Amino acid sequence: MKTMKILVLAAVLTGLAGGALAAKDGNKGRRRGRKPQESLLEELVRECKLTDKQQTAVKEKIKARDAALAAWDKTNAEKVQAAETAAKDARGKQDADAKKTTGAQLRELKNARNEAGAQTTAAVMAVLTPKQKTDWDTYQLYKSTIARYRKAELTEEQLARVKLACAAAAKEIGELDDSDSKYKKVAGQINKQLRWAIDVLVLTPPQREALARKPAPKK
Repeated sequence: MKTMKILVLAAVLTGLAGGALAAKDGNKGRRRGRKPQESLLEELVRECKLTDKQQTAVKEKIKARDAALAAWDKTNAEKVQAAETAAKDARGKQDADAKKTTGAQLRELKNARNEAGAQTTAAVMAVLTPKQKTDWDTYQLYKSTIARYRKAELTEEQLARVKLACAAAAKEIGELDDSDSKYKKVAGQINKQLRWAIDVLVLTPPQREALARKPAPKK
């Protein structure tokens, strides 16, 4: 197996190094406001460049996926609301044990929701070509990665560099055998190295401080 760190860092050194320099002027060029949430179809069309034929093929499959997820949401609405309320309360009280417990509960619910939509989601993904699947995996990794850096308020330049690194990491994860017992461990290592690269080579010192800063406890 390849040395994971070399692959990720190669992308970083060739594409990310300028990100920190671009951030010297503060958040110039940063996205302003939030874009309206896109539908799965809109994201697939933009990121995977779906053909007209593919778009027609996935529309009904997406409807089935949305119906499965909506049914799960309706059945588990009270559980989700209770878990979110408990997690918010734990964060407000800075209760480490409670945050760990509620965090685990939310992850369990998220996994259950994903499982409810797994079959219909797989039907959607089956329409994509191998190249499109790689593009989609890159996008998914990019979304989850930048969510971790929301408080850092990355510039447009930094976001572009992060996506390059995510493409390298997603490609390497995609080459792993997901039936291997070590798959999760190795994929986790690649993600960890990706975050290290962003932390060290993309973020400015003020941005790292913003991420490390804990919110003041509520009175």
